[in-house]
Amino acid sequence: MTSPEQMVKCRIVTPKSKLSAVINTLYDLGLYHLTPHLKGNYDLDISEPLADADKISKLLVKLRAIISKYPLHGVQIVKPLILNKKTLSPLVKKIDNLHTNLINIESEIKEAVIKKVEIKEKLISLEILKKLDLDFEALNKSKHLTYLFGNINKTEGLEQAVQKITDECSIAKNSKYVFLVGKKADEGNLLVALNEFGFSPFNININFSNVSVEIKKEKSLYQTFNEQHKEAEQKLNILKKELPGLLQLEIQLSEEIRKQELPLNFATTKSSIMAEGWIPKLEQENVREALEKATNKTIMITYEEPAKKEEPPVKLHNKKLVSPFEFLLKLYDLPKYKEIDPTSILFITFPIFFGFMLGDIGYGLVLLLAFYFIKKKFNTPGAKQLLSALMFAAVVSILFGFVFGEIFGFEAVGEGIGVSLCENIGICLHHIVEEVHGHTEVLYEFPRLLNRAGSHMNVFGYEILSVLVIGAIIGFIHLNLGLLFGFVNEYYSHGLKHAFMAKISWMIMELGIILAVLGVMGILVPVMKLIGALIAVLGIVLLALGEGVQGVVEIPALFSNMLSYMRLGAVGLASVGLAVVVNENLAMPFFEKGGIFIFIAIIIMILGHGINILLGVIGPFLHGVRLHYVEFFSKFFHGGGEEYNPFTRGEKIVQEK
Repeated sequence: MTSPEQMVKCRIVTPKSKLSAVINTLYDLGLYHLTPHLKGNYDLDISEPLADADKISKLLVKLRAIISKYPLHGVQIVKPLILNKKTLSPLVKKIDNLHTNLINIESEIKEAVIKKVEIKEKLISLEILKKLDLDFEALNKSKHLTYLFGNINKTEGLEQAVQKITDECSIAKNSKYVFLVGKKADEGNLLVALNEFGFSPFNININFSNVSVEIKKEKSLYQTFNEQHKEAEQKLNILKKELPGLLQLEIQLSEEIRKQELPLNFATTKSSIMAEGWIPKLEQENVREALEKATNKTIMITYEEPAKKEEPPVKLHNKKLVSPFEFLLKLYDLPKYKEIDPTSILFITFPIFFGFMLGDIGYGLVLLLAFYFIKKKFNTPGAKQLLSALMFAAVVSILFGFVFGEIFGFEAVGEGIGVSLCENIGICLHHIVEEVHGHTEVLYEFPRLLNRAGSHMNVFGYEILSVLVIGAIIGFIHLNLGLLFGFVNEYYSHGLKHAFMAKISWMIMELGIILAVLGVMGILVPVMKLIGALIAVLGIVLLALGEGVQGVVEIPALFSNMLSYMRLGAVGLASVGLAVVVNENLAMPFFEKGGIFIFIAIIIMILGHGINILLGVIGPFLHGVRLHYVEFFSKFFHGGGEEYNPFTRGEKIVQEK
């Protein structure tokens, strides 16, 4: 059980001339959680960005335009550029030229491609005209004749449709195209008729006399544009060699613009700036020394403890083994600064809940390997944390598998396997005789501490499955642990008196009820019935004084919450039931038939146990987090903390080796 790391408020006042040095130092330290200055606070205005912010911002826009146009993979390792007034102007000029050249080359390529497509289409038309062998010179000189030339979808009935318009018309066609020569006066009517047959005109003007000469001319033109296209592609490839280094430059400029715009969070006067933020208490001297060194001690730094109503940012600090469970906490919320951090409890209880519900050696081993290999594929910190937590839960599932004596739903092996294990390996299992399907069978049981499908406890005269009773007992312990944490939180927030009445009152009430019940059952002396009732009433009165009517109304919820923990056993029983169905009802009949049916049985077991394992992840995970979020956290956890987010580099810049 830990609390968030202690923070102190750090106020910085320095001359404007040292602003850049202060920003770079804070950036390199990576410790300063900045509180943005609001206009009107301290009657001071908001500061302005550094001088180069606008120039770098425009440069970054062009750089990102280039990168988005030409996606690159990986970062070329180059020496990071030191940005200052001397290096910034050449860099701006270089990126401007690169951007302009890329646009011009892209335009050249686009124009060449369009021309090549147009020429290809024209060549197709010319090849068709060449086959027609017409006198195009006479056709061009004619004042009375016109032509229609293009693709056509169907030709059946075309001649009849044209004859209805005019008899003075010549048609050359095949299944794909048509060339029609007729009077200019009939051109409109002929075009309407052709459109009924799906006519699509070729974009070509027959203003030449020799088709072969025209084809040669167009091929030569195509070759010219093709050469232009190749030259432009070569120039583009040369420019592309400069692009990989831009990825790293884009990262560096993104970081630089963050520095340049940071003063927007500062307060300012005519000659100085002021910044307020939070740093870890243990880092006070490190921050002071670094800032004084960067500014030649022309800086004033003051530290203040958080005021009672202030909420500093929250920085969780857990051991490496525990830290993956911070992901589960953040899924719900961050604790406030003065609240207990329940991550270390999640580290213990969540895997126990998960393992208790799954509780199978085989399933746990499969999930452990699956989570391990999936973790290797993910780079995001959140996914890695979750998978690390689930790996730990899978290990606990294996341990509970030994407690319950279950391997892929099997709790025993047949006589042949049992005898072989004892004689050949020295593993001698306990054997029992059971009646299975109308005949007796010798089975060798796996060693176990608890049979969760068959072990019962007597509770108030009723035989109840042991795993359900154990779940309720776990709930009682877990919820009271939450009340103890609540007592600590309330003590730091509102003092001992309120903490006692708001949280310990629940435990007093529970104690009274337990004593009264034991008295009624005759386990304790009869007078305990009255004493227990009085203690329970005392607890209720204290609760009413501490939390008011709302606390009293929530008394039934406490007992329903305890009963919710019975789901720990219920979910496990459902998993056992499905495993038994897969093994005994679906797969075993095929195994008994032998031959090819053994292969079918294996497929059934793989699919069946695969589904059960998937459900064994979803069910225990969801129920495990629910018991924490709804039942446990409600007893002490308020949340609403702001995550500690110090000003530092957002992305890693690769350094040259």
